[in-house]
Amino acid sequence: MTSGHHNAQIRWGIGDMALASAISLGAFGLFFVAMAGMRLANQWNENPTSLAWFAALAESVLLLAVWLVAIKKYRLPWSAVGIRLPANGRSFALAAAALLGSLAFTSAYVLMVSSLELDALTPKPLPLELAGDGLVMLVSALALGGWVPLVEEIFFRGFLFAGIVAKFGLWVGAVVSAILFALVHFSVATIIPIFVTGTLFALVYYSTKSIWIPVFAHSAQNLLALFASRYVTPELGSGIGDGLRII
Repeated sequence: MTSGHHNAQIRWGIGDMALASAISLGAFGLFFVAMAGMRLANQWNENPTSLAWFAALAESVLLLAVWLVAIKKYRLPWSAVGIRLPANGRSFALAAAALLGSLAFTSAYVLMVSSLELDALTPKPLPLELAGDGLVMLVSALALGGWVPLVEEIFFRGFLFAGIVAKFGLWVGAVVSAILFALVHFSVATIIPIFVTGTLFALVYYSTKSIWIPVFAHSAQNLLALFASRYVTPELGSGIGDGLRII
């Protein structure tokens, strides 16, 4: 069940995954404390674009944690966490399928909770200013559509998912890693759609052995969310945007 992911390279265990998660959560906690402090000192202008860049920078700790407890500790190549080219171009069809499946589920989810008037579970539209304009939009796209998907996929799929699969099998790995992926987005309204998205990404990673496939789908989701916040009506932005965003 696990040989398809070069199980011999997966030498990190449950303790390593717990340590990496603790490091990441600790860093995110410091991020929120820093934001709160800047607000109290009136040094934070509440600009959504600045927040997105700050969050993307903070998420770099995910990559650092993987390097510390897996790559450096066990002297492993980065291919151990999936940084390898896919076997063939057909793998990108699975990325497209995961993206379409996530969009379809998220749209159906938003329609259902909205029709039931479950406000606490209804994703809110992303801020209009999130994408910015001109060069600011380009930098936001690189941060949220490039860097964030890369570090999150390495951590949640290449590291956590693969490590859990090596110990407990495919479906335990997919479900547990997707739950953690959903929870760290700190939004009750998006837990369910992001859980489904995380499960789909885990399955395409397991099938292709390349982290670039879920990164491709993840990037497309984030860019859709980003541009929906800028160019699409609030109603559609709620359906596509917040259910798929990363920050």
